[in-house]
Amino acid sequence: MKNILIAVFFCIAEVLIGQEAKTDTTYWKKSGFLGLNASQTSLSNWQGGGENNVAINAILNVEAIYKKEKQEWTNKLDAQYGLIKPGDVKNFRKNIDQLFALSKYNISAFGKYWYYAAQADYRTQFSPGYNYDGDSIIGRATSDINSPGYIQLALGLDFKPTDYFSVTIAPAAGKVTIVNRQYLADIGAFGVEKASYDNAGNIVSHGKKIRYEFGGRIVVKFKKEIVKNFTLDSYLDLFSNYAHNPQNIDVVFNNLFTLRINKYFSANFISQLTYDDDIIIKRDWDKDGNYDNKNDINGPRVQLLSTVAIGFGYKF
Repeated sequence: MKNILIAVFFCIAEVLIGQEAKTDTTYWKKSGFLGLNASQTSLSNWQGGGENNVAINAILNVEAIYKKEKQEWTNKLDAQYGLIKPGDVKNFRKNIDQLFALSKYNISAFGKYWYYAAQADYRTQFSPGYNYDGDSIIGRATSDINSPGYIQLALGLDFKPTDYFSVTIAPAAGKVTIVNRQYLADIGAFGVEKASYDNAGNIVSHGKKIRYEFGGRIVVKFKKEIVKNFTLDSYLDLFSNYAHNPQNIDVVFNNLFTLRINKYFSANFISQLTYDDDIIIKRDWDKDGNYDNKNDINGPRVQLLSTVAIGFGYKF
């Protein structure tokens, strides 16, 4: 089903834009950023605390926009991956992992700044994520590529007063959640329907690997050089499921701040915030190794990630 939806979307975009987009490149505007960063912290008798660590991460941000007369087609790829080796552990483990792709088609609707809009996007990660105790991996992977994966479609209106700012209001939006790892689907990870069991604890039917949702969506995008050599790329995505707790809004809020030091070096600050009311996050509040005690409060929570890095950065 998800493959059919994506195929239909891109076929519509292809027909609307026509063959001219393939043969005439004068209407394309392409840009991108590649960043490779590394850091090392060494401490000896440091009274302020902390631990030794080595970290590396990579950022790839590519955008291609086709714009002619009353139509505009935006395609974007945002990939981030990072590794860290904290303290005395021997092996690296990931600390940043994101793959995001977007395709959006606009055509003039009414007024000067309003457009009919259709958007499709895909979000997942590159590699498995684990819990650790020192160098030892605890249990099986807690996430992986397409565990979860998110495909979202949106139809609505786009308010775009400038090239660097837009608000998409989509009363018709679909969200597909994918959990390919069966054992994660069986426990209902990332909001999919979990497995059912008999009285002996045996699985009667496995958990669903796919969950479909229909609702409304608002997407706010901002990308601009705020001051010379300092760029902000911001993306806010709000989704409400009409059929299930529509008052509980799913939130994705990503920000990439880039300070260009010179042609080949830059500083980056990455900030990511997500919230999904259907994702249950377990916390061992009393630190006893058991997540099911009465003192442990399990439920949906705001997830935050932020990192600062300086290194090679090339804008093209």
